[in-house]
Amino acid sequence: MMAILTASSLHAHPDGAKPYWYNSAWIYGFIQGCSDKIEESQMFSSQLWPEQIRSVCGCTVDALRHSITFEEVVEDNPLNPKVQVIVDGTLPICVEEEKARAENSVLGG
Repeated sequence: MMAILTASSLHAHPDGAKPYWYNSAWIYGFIQGCSDKIEESQMFSSQLWPEQIRSVCGCTVDALRHSITFEEVVEDNPLNPKVQVIVDGTLPICVEEEKARAENSVLGG
């Protein structure tokens, strides 16, 4: 058990920065809404499985958690420009990382 906790904590935040706390219900809702929107738009649906799309959305949440506080994310402004800039900039990077991870697993790496 200790090995699992140690291994997961070593790789949790490779940049060494501690992320801001976010409400778990909000994280779940963001990932669900993000994945639903991507699947509806078929933006990456031909390239990624639904599980991979959820991983991309989780990666995006991680970027938010490392950039701005939960309070800033849930400001009254429904289209928070700070959030949108981070999401727009991070989503393509997260997609490329997920595709590379899938390719490495196919190649046995």
